[in-house]
This record gives sequence, C-alpha cells and structure tokens, in this order.
Amino acid sequence: MTADAIGTRTILEVVDPTADKIGTTATPLAPRLDTLDGKVLGLLSNSKPNAEIALQATAAKIKQRFPDVEVRLYHGSIRFEPSLLEQAIEVCDALIGANADCGACTSWLIHDGAQAEKAGVPQVTIVARGFERDAEASAKVFGVPDIQYVVVPRVYTALSRQQAVEQSEAVADDVIRLLTTQPDGSGDSPRAELVGDKQETYTFEGTDELEAVDAFNEFFVEREYGDGLPLYPPTRERVEAIIAAQGIPRDQLVLTVPPAHGHGTLEKLAVNAAMAGCLPQELPVVIAALKAILKCPPPMNLSVLMSTGAFAPVVLVNGPLAKRLGINGGRDPLGPGRNNRVGIRIGRAIGLALRNLGLWIPGRMDLDTIGTSRKFIQVLAENEDESPWEPFHVSRGFRPEDDTVTVLHSVGEWDLGSNHGDADIRIRSIVARTPTLTQVGFMTTTLGGLERQEDGLFYLFPPETAKRFSAAGLSKAAVARFLLHNIRPRISDVIAPFIDFHARGLIKREWEWLFELTPEEQRAQTIQAFIEPDTIQIAVAGSGTPKDFVFGTMTLPITEKVVAIP
Repeated sequence: MTADAIGTRTILEVVDPTADKIGTTATPLAPRLDTLDGKVLGLLSNSKPNAEIALQATAAKIKQRFPDVEVRLYHGSIRFEPSLLEQAIEVCDALIGANADCGACTSWLIHDGAQAEKAGVPQVTIVARGFERDAEASAKVFGVPDIQYVVVPRVYTALSRQQAVEQSEAVADDVIRLLTTQPDGSGDSPRAELVGDKQETYTFEGTDELEAVDAFNEFFVEREYGDGLPLYPPTRERVEAIIAAQGIPRDQLVLTVPPAHGHGTLEKLAVNAAMAGCLPQELPVVIAALKAILKCPPPMNLSVLMSTGAFAPVVLVNGPLAKRLGINGGRDPLGPGRNNRVGIRIGRAIGLALRNLGLWIPGRMDLDTIGTSRKFIQVLAENEDESPWEPFHVSRGFRPEDDTVTVLHSVGEWDLGSNHGDADIRIRSIVARTPTLTQVGFMTTTLGGLERQEDGLFYLFPPETAKRFSAAGLSKAAVARFLLHNIRPRISDVIAPFIDFHARGLIKREWEWLFELTPEEQRAQTIQAFIEPDTIQIAVAGSGTPKDFVFGTMTLPITEKVVAIP
C-alpha cells in the first residue's frame, strides 16, 4: 500500500485472480437440416426420471409435422458410453438430448451434444430453467460455444408423467427450429474465453489501510472472486514473492483447473494462493491437490464438482513436507484454530483456484442445491508419528520419504463415537455405526450400470484405535477387508431409492433377484454394500480418545506427488 501525493489517502493495488483463458479452441455448429422428413432423429436419454417421456413426447409432436422422420431412442446414463454415443452420431442425422436438470447431467449432455456438433450432426438439448448458465458455460468449456438448447420451466424429476409430457410438447416447435435453422451469428470467429469484463489489476483507496482493504474485499466478493470470508489482498509484491520461490516462469501453464478448465498459469495460481494467505512454500501442495482433482476420471470428474449434490474434495497430506509446513494431523486436524492454520489456508487456496480459474461458483458451474461447509476444503496430514501402520501414501505405492496429497470427494461426514473394548468389539461397533446413507451408492454404481463402483468410505482412525487393532495382529488392510465384507445394509434400504430405476429397466440383469424378493425377504436379508476393495480407505489422524470418524466418498482416492520447493 502507498499513500497518495498529499498523504491523505491510502492506495491499494491488487492483481486479478481469474483465468485469462477458459476451455479449448471453439468449433462452429454443424450445418442445420433443410427438413426432418426422411431423416433419422436420435433421442439421447440419460435415464433420469421422465427423460424418455420428455424425449418421446417431443418426438411425437415433431412427427406430426414431419411424418417421414424415423425416431430412434438411445438409453444411456449421465455420461453416455462413448461407443453408444458414437453409434448414435454415426446413424442419426440429428439428435435431441434430455434431461438437463441437475449440474452434472447438464454438463454431460452438453458434452455429448458438443461431440455430435463437432462430428457434423446438429443437436438440441432440453434444459430445465435454472441450468441455463451451466449449459452455456459447459458449451464453451467443451468447445462449441453456440450449442443449441431449449428451456422448460421445471425440473423433470419433480413432475408427473402428464406434466412432463405437457412441458415437452410445448418446446417441440423450438426444437424443430433449432435443428432446421442456422442461428444468427453462427460462423463468427470462435471464442474460447469465458472471462468476462476484467482488468489486469484493480486499485482501491481509503482514508487508511483498513478502509482500502474493506473496499477491496467488498468488490471481490461482489464479483464472486471470494469465498465470503475476508481475503488477503493479492498485491503485486505478495504475488511476486510466491512466484519467485517456485523456480518456473510466471506465465507457464501449470494445469487447467476444473470444472471449466481455466488456464492455471503460475501467476494466476499464485494470486489465488496469496488471497488465501499462503506462504510461498505452501503453493506446491495447492498445485498437487488441484492436479489430483483434475485427474478424477469420468463421469465423476464433472459430477463431483457440478452436481446438485453436496460433494466436496477432502485432502490428505503425507510425507516429511507435512511436518515441515506444519499441517496438522494430531488433535482436531479438521477443526479451527492455530494448529490448523496451514491446512486452512491451503484448503482455501484450492477452493479459490477452483472458483476463479475453474468457475466453481454457485449457480454457475456449481449447481449444489443446499451446499455444505465441506466446500471450505478440508486439508489434514496423516498422524504418521503415532500410527502403528504404514503411512497412507506408502500403501498406495509411494516411498515413505515422498511428499504426497491424496484427494477424495466427500459426500458426508459422521462422527462414529467412542469405540471401547477389545479389537473385535471395536471393529464390530464401527461396522454398526457406519451410516446406512453411505451405502446407497451400491445401487447407482454396482446395480445401475456404471463400469465400476467408486462410492466408498474414508475412515479416520485415531492412533488409539489403530494401535488396538495392530496389537491384535490386524493390519490396516485386514481391517479394511473386514469392513468391506461386514457393512451389510438391509436389501429393502438399498433398493428403496431406486424402485423407479427398476421400473424403467435400468438395473443390471444379474441384480434383478433383489427386486423379486418379497418385501419380508427384502427387510430380513442384507447385502454387501461395497464390492471393490479400494472403496474402503483408512488413514490415521487425530489424537487422544478412540473417537472414530468416516467420510462417505463419491470417488476413489487419487494420490499426487508434491514437487516441493528445494
């Protein structure tokens, strides 16, 4: 900060934190059709409630005007299998997609529509009101910024069959128009940016430093550059100090930041770290965590950040760097206060980078319905010193001296309480207290047709629990196996949220027997909730009493090595 020429005002200049470029090189729309008569019209259903009804109602209205159109329905999932999408693009002359009425499903339908447009096949997506910004942002991210969609007034999941038919029929003429008329402006120079009105730096002033900082914070929060808490001003001096410590050029592209894939140059990452109050040596942890988030495989790479569900990354740090930086793995590592200040500011920098470089902003590319405080991203270290087991990252193939971050995307968290008694009593108590809500992923992944199960559990055991198991001869892997095989909810509880899926024929054939049981049998019998061994993860954290803790997770762990400053 500097004083002006007469010394009565304080001037504060800060660096812009947002991406200079978002997405990839843009592609113009495919040519529109002269008529739909004699053409093949493909209906891309992502199998959400009322999706097929919406598409078939729209197609029926289209067929009234174009009786010679051939209609083909393709049953997919939130992310269409690439082979099925390729088949639809190859066979069809035009495509309609539905339902875009949640964050992830909107983005995946736009993704699939963009693939069609790039292949020369015109498409239209049916989007529910409230998800237009998601659709437009996703279109730019996936390289077809002019992608066409129609808007219906309500989300289909909230409608009866008749209501779904009525609101779909109402947009059929618009669908026809968008498939047969070249939009105004199509063919203009493609745009890859989604950066809005921005400046390289911003200047604020006040009668003193506090007033200038207040003005800066108010402006940044209003522009959605902040997370709602007071920000550290990213002055040029503070940003340059972080850049200088990294040993790479300031304009080097370190990564693209999801979900919008904004260009995360070293400078832009440093600005966001500075706003969180990070020290220069903490930025490599931020970068490693963002790289791990970026590596989340589809379809969860969009689902966990853009869903209407309350999902958020949690970050575990291992290796000597955690202790050098002061990241807490001992008492209360997920809490507030002095012991957690390093983890708090690293987590905050990750969140600010996702916001400003990846557009992870509520109502924009984060379509969460209710939200969660876990989106103030939690960062903790493993308590390696007190653990009787090998460190978490060693279990994943790294050396003890390696510095790593592991990212899992959490769907909820539960304190399992104190588990006293011998090892057998404790482990059975943990099984009994693990919430049933963490087990419903079994249906969507194992029964519902995805390639493999990714929903799971991430347990944090304090050293006292881990030592009790170890003294009884149980390795960490043995405890995880016991949990895997013994967390068994009632079949009635597991299938209850997915009765509609079964009615629409969306359950794998080998699991039909669950629905053929009588209600009494479904209530009396249990089933293993998790199939894949790596869906159960365990780390040692905290200190003091044997109070165990678990996150429900939407993704398998992704571990990234930290390239620390020498």
